[in-house]
This record gives sequence, structure tokens and C-alpha cells, in this order.
Amino acid sequence: MTEHQSAGVPPAAGAGGEAAYWRAVARLPVDRAAALGELEAVFAAGSEPDQLDGRYRGRYLAATVRRGLDPVLDGLARLWLPWRGKAFDAAAARGRNLFTAAGGAALRLAFRDHQLERDVRGDVLAFPFRTGTGTSATVPGLRVLKLDYDLPDNPARPVRKVLDELVRVGEGLYLGQALVRRDGRLERAAWFSFEP
Repeated sequence: MTEHQSAGVPPAAGAGGEAAYWRAVARLPVDRAAALGELEAVFAAGSEPDQLDGRYRGRYLAATVRRGLDPVLDGLARLWLPWRGKAFDAAAARGRNLFTAAGGAALRLAFRDHQLERDVRGDVLAFPFRTGTGTSATVPGLRVLKLDYDLPDNPARPVRKVLDELVRVGEGLYLGQALVRRDGRLERAAWFSFEP
């Protein structure tokens, strides 16, 4: 299994669950290739989540865009990551991303036509998505929660090309992969996780 395998090919089998997830996270700084393989195995062993509702704190884990670019993206994320997580509305099967106030200011510069809102906690809400369950694009037969950004309210590039997939890996712990549509196929761009 290569570090940057395209979507559509199942990962190698491996132990899943919360303990395996935390082992992979701990291993990322010291053995990235092995940790990414472990994350794939944990994802493949995950279970379909119920519809999520409310706010979930996000954790960026690793970029998987291109071998030479990934360390740069990971380094930038360690220095400054304005993304805080996501807010889900289960009844409407929708949600939005949460950003810090400083992140909101950067988004206003980058996406001038995109409408941003501030919530009562001071977080900036941006990039809406619709939710629904389905089969994973990378693991045949695995049921996942999909977060689809292909909505008219989002910027065409790059946001509308994103599709996130989530699985439950422990009590209140969800592992996600961010997939990007390129040349008619989905490719993984990053790993992330959520906790309530």
C-alpha cells in the first residue's frame, strides 16, 4: 500500500478501533508511512456513524496530497490551523465548518464572494455541506457518513470538489478522510478526526 494511493483501492487489512487510532496518531511524527497505513486500516475497520448532531472538535492528522508537498502542509498546520471542526444539523442533513475569527478573516480575503457567519461562541461558520450515508469511495462495502460540499453556496474551486467520508472508530470518536475530485476520480487529500 503506497502512502498516496488513489481512492478506489481498499487498504490493507488491520486492527481497527480507538486504540489502533491513537497508536497511528502517536506514530505520525516518527514513522509517517506506517502511521498512514495504520489510519487506512483503522478507517477500513470503522463502522457507519449515526447522523451527527451539534458541534464536533476537529483534529487535523495529515495531508496526503503529494509526497513533496505533504510535509509543508503538515508543518503549516502545526504553526497555524484556523479550522476548529464542524457543526452538524442532523434534522436538516446539513452542516458547516467552524473556523477561528482569524481564520474567518483569511477566508474573507481568499473567498470574497463566499458568505461567512459568526455564531454565538465567536466561531466563523463557512463551507456548508450536506450529509448522507453511502458506500466509501476507497473501501468497497464500507458504509460511511458522507459530507458533500458540491453546493451552489460554496466556491467552485476547490471547495465544491471535496467529499469527506467519516467512520466511527470509538465512543464519540470519528475518523475522516477528505477526498478531492480530480480528473473524474476521487483522491484522498487529508486525514482528520472528530470528537464531540
